[in-house]
This record gives sequence, C-alpha cells and structure tokens, in this order.
Amino acid sequence: MKGYCSRDPEWKKAFVKYVDQEREITNERFPSMALSTVDLEGRPAVRMVSPRGFVGDGFLRISKEDKGQWASDVLTFCTHAQSNKVQELVNTNDVQLVTWLPNTGIQIRCSGHAHLLFHPDNPNYSTLSLDIRHRVWPRDGTDAENKEEEEERRNSKMAGGPMGLVNGSILIDEEYIREQAFLNHSPVIQAWYSWPAPGRVKLADSSLYPMSIPRIEDKAEAEKYEANARRNYVLIFVDVNKVDIVNLKQSTRMLYTRRSNTSWSTTEINP
Repeated sequence: MKGYCSRDPEWKKAFVKYVDQEREITNERFPSMALSTVDLEGRPAVRMVSPRGFVGDGFLRISKEDKGQWASDVLTFCTHAQSNKVQELVNTNDVQLVTWLPNTGIQIRCSGHAHLLFHPDNPNYSTLSLDIRHRVWPRDGTDAENKEEEEERRNSKMAGGPMGLVNGSILIDEEYIREQAFLNHSPVIQAWYSWPAPGRVKLADSSLYPMSIPRIEDKAEAEKYEANARRNYVLIFVDVNKVDIVNLKQSTRMLYTRRSNTSWSTTEINP
C-alpha cells in the first residue's frame, strides 16, 4: 500500500507509554505542553497549551468512516483565530513543544512545523498545507494487508468517499478532524472561542464573555455566539521532525530524528 508510514515510530511509542504511566497517577488524558514560537519582532514567545492528541487517536479519527484503524505521529493543539500565536505561526511555523511529567521524571521535547486549519467561514481559511497521508499508518500492522483489501473494495463502490484507499492513497477529512476536536471541548472552553480577541484590553460589556453558550436563553444570540466560536476555532497540526526524551530517573536521553516520510533515526545521547 502506498502513502503511509511503514511503522509506528519508536518515539511515539515512548511518548504514549510515559503519558500513560503519568495518567495512572494524575488521570489527565493528555499533558499540557509549553509551546515556543517566534514573535513578530523575532523574540521567543512561550505559553502553555493543551494538546488535543495525535491525529487518529481517541476522538481525532481521520473521517466519519474511521473506526479506529488508523494512527499517526501528527500532534495537534488549538487556539483562538485572533490570538497572537496565529500570526506568529503564519510568519514562522517552526515550533517546539515540551512537557514535564513529574511523577515519572520524564521530559519530552518535540520540534517541528505547525500547519493551521481555520474554520471554512473564517476569512483566513485555506486548505491544510500538510499532507497527513504521509504521516498515517494502519494501527494493527499485522493486519495491514487485509485492511487494505477491505478498504479498496469498499471505495471502489463509493466513488471516493470521505475516507479510505483510492488508488493506494489514504483520504483524510481534515474538516471532520477539526470539528471533532472542537466538539470534545467542555461547554466552557467552547464558549471561550466566542469571546473577543485574547490579549486585548477586556471590554466592559459582560455579555461578550458567555461562560456557556447553551445557557444563553435567547436562541438567536446563542446561535450567533456558537457561530463565532466555531469561526474562531483553529486546529494546529504539528509535523514533528525531532523528539528529545530525557528520563531523569534512569539518567538516559534519546534523540529521534526524522529521516524521511517513513523512517526515523534513534540516537542515545548524554543527559
């Protein structure tokens, strides 16, 4: 089959293992990470973000037809369309994300390039610049050939549905991924995306800052705020090309570097 990674990268296996170990203690689905960008004056800018996870994992299925058979190493997080980080990422899409897992003593640092997907109604909308097909693989590698045959048979009858294999290529529904990321926020976080631009002086009109859109009694007002929230919701896909994992409890450090679409190098370095 063409168009996807040949195997699950070792760095992602380690990432998931350590996050799962931390979750056993904290019950957090995914750890917060510090995002480093370059501001418009060329200076470093760092803030905490809450990643939505990897494309293909959990609620980030690659399409409505995906029943959990696909995985990827594309990390995601989200932001308000009018936040400073959007213009920073448009200007320079080199990013680094780092998380510290205190209970397991693990630091994970991911470097790569950020690709922004705006809502179709947002004036800045454009199609996703990252071809995720080259970052996706069958979750069950031992059954890859059977999955290929099943998907090819189904798609030969669907004339190009939203997901599957057409002429050996995986079809990805990026808009579906972005929508699922939005829907899996709490009502409070969803409402935040309807607010005015972050980082500006707060306005006196409290009605501009609803805490929960479903609680707005006026239906027309609620629909307006929901439309604003969706329009302001940006999902950011990080094409990771380098991962640095330090295990302080074992005094080990592994550096993973992407060599091509389908392979990585692994080097043990000094902590």
